[in-house]
Amino acid sequence: MPVFITIALAKLILTLSRLLGRGGGSALPGLVAERIDPAIGHKLARRLRDGSIIVTGTNGKTTTVKVLSKLLSDAGEVLVVNRAGSNLSRGVVSALIEHVGWSGRFRQNRGLFEVDEAAMATVAAMLQPKAIMVLNLFRDQLDRYGELDSTAQLLGKGIAATTAQLYLNADDPLVASLATYAQPSQVIYFGIDAVPTTKLASDVTADSNNCPVCGRALHYSRNFFGHIGHYSCPEGHFKRPQPSYSANKVVLEPEVGQFTLRTKDHDPLPLTIHLPGLYNVYNALAAASIAVGMGVTSPANIAQSLEGVEGAFGRVEKLAIKGRTLYLLLVKNPTGFNQIIQTFLLHEKQQNLLICINDNFADGRDVSWLWDVAFEELQPQSHSIAVAGLRATDMALRLKYADMPTSSITPNAKKALNQFIAQLPAGGTGYIIPTYTAMLAVRKQLGRMTQLEGVWK
Repeated sequence: MPVFITIALAKLILTLSRLLGRGGGSALPGLVAERIDPAIGHKLARRLRDGSIIVTGTNGKTTTVKVLSKLLSDAGEVLVVNRAGSNLSRGVVSALIEHVGWSGRFRQNRGLFEVDEAAMATVAAMLQPKAIMVLNLFRDQLDRYGELDSTAQLLGKGIAATTAQLYLNADDPLVASLATYAQPSQVIYFGIDAVPTTKLASDVTADSNNCPVCGRALHYSRNFFGHIGHYSCPEGHFKRPQPSYSANKVVLEPEVGQFTLRTKDHDPLPLTIHLPGLYNVYNALAAASIAVGMGVTSPANIAQSLEGVEGAFGRVEKLAIKGRTLYLLLVKNPTGFNQIIQTFLLHEKQQNLLICINDNFADGRDVSWLWDVAFEELQPQSHSIAVAGLRATDMALRLKYADMPTSSITPNAKKALNQFIAQLPAGGTGYIIPTYTAMLAVRKQLGRMTQLEGVWK
């Protein structure tokens, strides 16, 4: 079937989907287009003048894409981005369908796509991207992905199907080992030199701390969190590669991250991102690395662009409502939850938490990962915790084993949210920590409460 007919039909579905309120058209148009013409994604992607960039990995994809989108847009790029976070093949194709003209031409010059790890092999072969960024690999939704070696193989298959420039996190051993799927000239590393924090004492999420060559336990000279840090095989088979882009002089403040970007071709550059946590320093470093590495912008321009970056959808979003301040902090695996604990929840002042755990397909059916979260770091005298969601009782049980009492337990997230806000003192701060589908429900309910535009910071 001619391409213009597939485009026309998919665009019609996109319009109807939005008019009927059956979603934002972030997946269905792509699904239908691929049924009509399985090669439609490749046909459209090759019409982007400057090709595409893929960002993948377990944690940080959405935020990194948002940061990188800002850097590239400020440099004059016009992008096709799957902003709704629909990161399977159908979501990427839907984004292409939405932005391509009826004539089959793009006004945009480049694609920037967040891609699910399990979809990488298919999407990479389809897009034939100019660059691939792999952020990290942690255990996540074992019912979908299996163990990390399986996930790494899926990424490797996608990498091997392209000639893309490969940007890898040097501080993640399994990510660094993906270099074997590409030619040495294709591989660029980024990493952090040192951090001002120490790994949580109860952090047991070292998911990939064995040598990928011989299987021996890696030796860490620096261990930032999980299996992230500076490592080497005791038998000399494998070690952390030297990054081309590195961050040092890292400063972590309650709502800001600061670091100095070091590259081999530019003077050191101090950078600030208005997002908290070490994980967001990694996200900003990754985005800066690929923007500079591809020659799209200079380090000097990056500094100004980073100043304007805000939290991505559901990730460190901040809302003022009824005289209270609420933080919405998405979690989906133990490493991400531990970073939330380390960034937000270790202050001595009284803190109010609402943890909402669902086990819908998009969350992952298996919630056993809750037992690997470092809840033992919390203190009963400093934390008041309400739990909600479909697996509220599982969450309460996990907290009980951490000697953390719960103030309320309910599967009804809407009811729990109303109670949580009502019980917050005037001028107080609350932390809402949901899984993905719980985050969507909470965010929708908060929007109804405010009924205002622009309340999200």
